[in-house]
Amino acid sequence: MSTLVAMIGLLRPLNLLQGAAAVLVTAALMPAWPPTLQVLKTVAVLLAFTGAANSLNDWFDFPIDRINRPLRPLSSGAVPRSAALALALVLFATGALIAWRLPEQARFIALAVALPLLVVYTPWLKRLPLVGNMAVALVLGLAFLFAGAAFGHLGLMWVPFGLAAGFNLVRELVKDVQDVKGDRLDGARTIAAIFGVNRAIILAQFLTLALMIGVLIPYILEVYGAYYLATVIAAVELPLLYSFAYLKKHPDPEGAAWIAKVLKVDIFFGLLAVYLSKFDV
Repeated sequence: MSTLVAMIGLLRPLNLLQGAAAVLVTAALMPAWPPTLQVLKTVAVLLAFTGAANSLNDWFDFPIDRINRPLRPLSSGAVPRSAALALALVLFATGALIAWRLPEQARFIALAVALPLLVVYTPWLKRLPLVGNMAVALVLGLAFLFAGAAFGHLGLMWVPFGLAAGFNLVRELVKDVQDVKGDRLDGARTIAAIFGVNRAIILAQFLTLALMIGVLIPYILEVYGAYYLATVIAAVELPLLYSFAYLKKHPDPEGAAWIAKVLKVDIFFGLLAVYLSKFDV
């Protein structure tokens, strides 16, 4: 693996794509498409903060990843650990500088809420059962509120914020099951590490069912219409139902690893459902 490819892998391109997609979906839901420069600045902040958080997380998690994810750029030795920390600092600083040029509400969300959470997550919040999961879910949901504030219509994005946060909370719990071996050795106090894999999976299944109900609420409350409903049922609810059943049949780290991948892809279909709501009449 070349150093450049490894550095790109360190940033986790699929996560970057998810952040950029959240901004573009938000822009599409605005009464009018925002100015191009504003969209580009908002995307740049999301990409910089996401890449920085991923690099910093891998820097902190180096001992765990040597067990849980030995093929990652740092744990495999493809990228020096010091380079990951330097990259994180540069990206955080870049994102903060760009965020400072955005409207006040967006600036507050980025610098006073998201940035502190991203910095303290791995060394402190991740080690607190459920608190760390909720922090990640909150930050990922904040992408919609941040973009909405940057485009002058924060109020329109509370529903996407809730959906994204709920989706990512389930995925974070499943990832804890996947990583339980390394987390226990490192002393991380996740739900799976403290209470056991079975209880963590039961909680993930319960939240999956709650999410399946939750994604229907925007339609029930007539916030979104038929396009949203059809996409959610076909592309979101069915994968969630599959995830629930698969975890019941495979209640172990290997099963959780597969479902974590399924949920990561399914998030994009959730974004698609929110985007298609724009065409509801």
